[in-house]
Amino acid sequence: MRNHLCTFLIIIFVFVFAGACEKGDAQKNAANSSIASPSATPSNKFTSADLAKLKWIEGTWRGVDGDKPFYERYKIEENALVVESLKEDGSPDGEPSRFELKNGELGKIEGDRRSAASEISDTYVQFVAVPAGKGNNFKFAKQPHGWDAVLEWPATADKPARQKIYKMEPWQPKK
Repeated sequence: MRNHLCTFLIIIFVFVFAGACEKGDAQKNAANSSIASPSATPSNKFTSADLAKLKWIEGTWRGVDGDKPFYERYKIEENALVVESLKEDGSPDGEPSRFELKNGELGKIEGDRRSAASEISDTYVQFVAVPAGKGNNFKFAKQPHGWDAVLEWPATADKPARQKIYKMEPWQPKK
Protein backbone atom coordinates (compact mmCIF):
# COMPACT_ATOMS: atom_id res chain seq x y z
CA MET A 1 0.00 0.00 0.00
CA ARG A 2 2.83 2.37 0.86
CA ASN A 3 4.45 1.84 -2.58
CA HIS A 4 1.15 2.74 -4.28
CA LEU A 5 0.86 5.90 -2.19
CA CYS A 6 4.45 6.93 -3.06
CA THR A 7 3.87 6.25 -6.75
CA PHE A 8 0.62 8.24 -6.64
CA LEU A 9 2.34 11.21 -4.94
CA ILE A 10 5.18 11.15 -7.47
CA ILE A 11 2.71 11.13 -10.37
CA ILE A 12 0.77 14.04 -8.83
CA PHE A 13 4.02 15.98 -8.26
CA VAL A 14 5.17 15.45 -11.85
CA PHE A 15 1.75 16.40 -13.22
CA VAL A 16 1.53 19.60 -11.13
CA PHE A 17 5.16 20.56 -11.80
CA ALA A 18 4.83 19.98 -15.55
CA GLY A 19 1.61 21.99 -15.63
CA ALA A 20 3.25 24.87 -13.78
CA CYS A 21 6.19 24.90 -16.19
CA GLU A 22 3.92 24.86 -19.22
CA LYS A 23 1.80 27.66 -17.76
CA GLY A 24 4.90 29.77 -17.03
CA ASP A 25 6.28 29.17 -20.53
CA ALA A 26 2.93 30.01 -22.10
CA GLN A 27 2.69 33.24 -20.10
CA LYS A 28 6.27 34.20 -20.96
CA ASN A 29 5.74 33.51 -24.67
CA ALA A 30 2.44 35.37 -24.69
CA ALA A 31 4.05 38.40 -23.06
CA ASN A 32 6.93 38.39 -25.53
CA SER A 33 5.13 37.73 -28.76
CA SER A 34 1.51 38.82 -29.22
CA ILE A 35 1.72 37.68 -32.84
CA ALA A 36 -1.19 38.44 -35.13
CA SER A 37 -3.87 35.86 -35.53
CA PRO A 38 -3.64 33.71 -38.68
CA SER A 39 -6.63 35.62 -40.09
CA ALA A 40 -5.06 39.11 -39.62
CA THR A 41 -4.94 41.12 -42.82
CA PRO A 42 -2.54 43.77 -44.07
CA SER A 43 -3.50 47.39 -43.66
CA ASN A 44 -3.58 49.70 -46.67
CA LYS A 45 -3.77 52.86 -44.55
CA PHE A 46 -0.10 53.39 -43.68
CA THR A 47 1.69 56.66 -44.41
CA SER A 48 5.27 57.91 -44.35
CA ALA A 49 4.60 59.03 -40.77
CA ASP A 50 3.88 55.41 -39.81
CA LEU A 51 7.11 54.26 -41.45
CA ALA A 52 8.99 56.98 -39.51
CA LYS A 53 7.76 55.38 -36.24
CA LEU A 54 10.23 52.56 -36.99
CA LYS A 55 13.35 54.76 -36.60
CA TRP A 56 14.27 52.65 -33.55
CA ILE A 57 15.05 49.68 -35.81
CA GLU A 58 17.68 51.55 -37.82
CA GLY A 59 21.21 50.33 -37.20
CA THR A 60 23.49 47.34 -37.48
CA TRP A 61 22.44 44.29 -35.52
CA ARG A 62 23.70 40.91 -34.40
CA GLY A 63 21.00 38.28 -34.21
CA VAL A 64 21.34 35.01 -32.38
CA ASP A 65 20.11 31.70 -33.77
CA GLY A 66 21.43 29.11 -31.34
CA ASP A 67 25.23 29.25 -31.40
CA LYS A 68 25.43 30.81 -34.85
CA PRO A 69 25.07 34.60 -34.98
CA PHE A 70 23.93 36.50 -38.07
CA TYR A 71 24.29 40.17 -38.92
CA GLU A 72 21.90 42.66 -40.51
CA ARG A 73 21.61 46.39 -41.17
CA TYR A 74 18.21 48.12 -41.14
CA LYS A 75 17.57 51.60 -42.49
CA ILE A 76 14.65 53.68 -43.66
CA GLU A 77 15.09 55.14 -47.13
CA GLU A 78 12.33 57.38 -48.46
CA ASN A 79 9.32 55.01 -48.47
CA ALA A 80 11.06 51.74 -47.65
CA LEU A 81 12.55 49.77 -44.78
CA VAL A 82 15.74 48.28 -46.25
CA VAL A 83 17.20 45.12 -44.69
CA GLU A 84 20.75 44.14 -45.61
CA SER A 85 22.35 40.82 -44.62
CA LEU A 86 26.00 41.22 -43.64
CA LYS A 87 29.05 39.01 -43.38
CA GLU A 88 30.98 38.85 -40.12
CA ASP A 89 33.32 41.61 -41.36
CA GLY A 90 30.35 43.93 -41.97
CA SER A 91 30.41 43.70 -45.77
CA PRO A 92 27.14 43.05 -47.65
CA ASP A 93 26.07 39.44 -48.09
CA GLY A 94 23.78 39.48 -51.12
CA GLU A 95 21.16 41.95 -52.26
CA PRO A 96 19.18 43.89 -49.65
CA SER A 97 15.46 43.26 -49.25
CA ARG A 98 12.97 46.11 -49.19
CA PHE A 99 9.70 46.52 -47.35
CA GLU A 100 8.15 49.20 -49.55
CA LEU A 101 5.32 51.57 -48.73
CA LYS A 102 3.02 51.60 -51.77
CA ASN A 103 -0.65 52.57 -51.89
CA GLY A 104 -0.81 52.60 -48.08
CA GLU A 105 0.66 49.11 -47.68
CA LEU A 106 4.12 48.34 -46.23
CA GLY A 107 5.31 45.00 -47.55
CA LYS A 108 7.70 42.93 -49.61
CA ILE A 109 7.52 40.18 -52.17
CA GLU A 110 9.99 37.29 -52.15
CA GLY A 111 9.45 34.80 -54.95
CA ASP A 112 5.83 33.63 -54.68
CA ARG A 113 5.51 34.83 -51.06
CA ARG A 114 4.34 38.21 -49.88
CA SER A 115 4.39 39.78 -46.41
CA ALA A 116 2.68 43.03 -45.46
CA ALA A 117 2.30 45.02 -42.25
CA SER A 118 -0.97 44.74 -40.37
CA GLU A 119 0.09 47.06 -37.51
CA ILE A 120 2.77 49.69 -36.88
CA SER A 121 3.40 51.46 -33.58
CA ASP A 122 6.31 53.28 -31.93
CA THR A 123 7.51 49.97 -30.46
CA TYR A 124 6.68 47.25 -32.99
CA VAL A 125 5.69 46.34 -36.50
CA GLN A 126 3.57 43.25 -37.22
CA PHE A 127 3.76 41.54 -40.63
CA VAL A 128 1.38 38.88 -41.91
CA ALA A 129 1.65 36.40 -44.76
CA VAL A 130 -0.48 37.20 -47.81
CA PRO A 131 -2.57 35.22 -48.37
CA ALA A 132 -2.92 34.04 -44.77
CA GLY A 133 -1.31 30.64 -44.21
CA LYS A 134 1.11 30.94 -47.13
CA GLY A 135 4.22 31.62 -45.09
CA ASN A 136 4.80 32.91 -41.59
CA ASN A 137 3.74 35.93 -39.57
CA PHE A 138 6.48 37.94 -37.89
CA LYS A 139 6.86 40.85 -35.55
CA PHE A 140 9.76 43.19 -34.84
CA ALA A 141 9.37 44.43 -31.24
CA LYS A 142 11.54 47.04 -29.53
CA GLN A 143 13.20 45.81 -26.31
CA PRO A 144 15.60 47.43 -23.80
CA HIS A 145 18.53 45.43 -25.25
CA GLY A 146 17.66 46.14 -28.90
CA TRP A 147 14.68 44.34 -30.40
CA ASP A 148 13.20 40.89 -30.93
CA ALA A 149 12.22 39.30 -34.22
CA VAL A 150 9.37 36.92 -33.39
CA LEU A 151 8.47 34.48 -36.16
CA GLU A 152 5.42 32.22 -36.14
CA TRP A 153 4.48 29.46 -38.53
CA PRO A 154 0.91 28.15 -38.61
CA ALA A 155 0.16 24.48 -38.06
CA THR A 156 0.20 22.30 -41.16
CA ALA A 157 -0.93 18.76 -41.80
CA ASP A 158 2.50 17.43 -40.81
CA LYS A 159 3.77 20.06 -38.31
CA PRO A 160 2.32 21.82 -35.27
CA ALA A 161 2.29 25.62 -35.05
CA ARG A 162 5.69 26.89 -33.94
CA GLN A 163 7.47 30.07 -32.88
CA LYS A 164 11.08 31.29 -32.97
CA ILE A 165 12.42 34.41 -31.25
CA TYR A 166 15.67 36.02 -32.39
CA LYS A 167 17.27 38.54 -30.03
CA MET A 168 18.71 41.44 -32.02
CA GLU A 169 21.49 43.40 -30.31
CA PRO A 170 23.49 46.43 -31.53
CA TRP A 171 26.65 45.33 -33.32
CA GLN A 172 29.81 46.89 -34.69
CA PRO A 173 31.88 44.86 -37.18
CA LYS A 174 35.52 44.31 -36.28
CA LYS A 175 37.79 46.12 -38.68
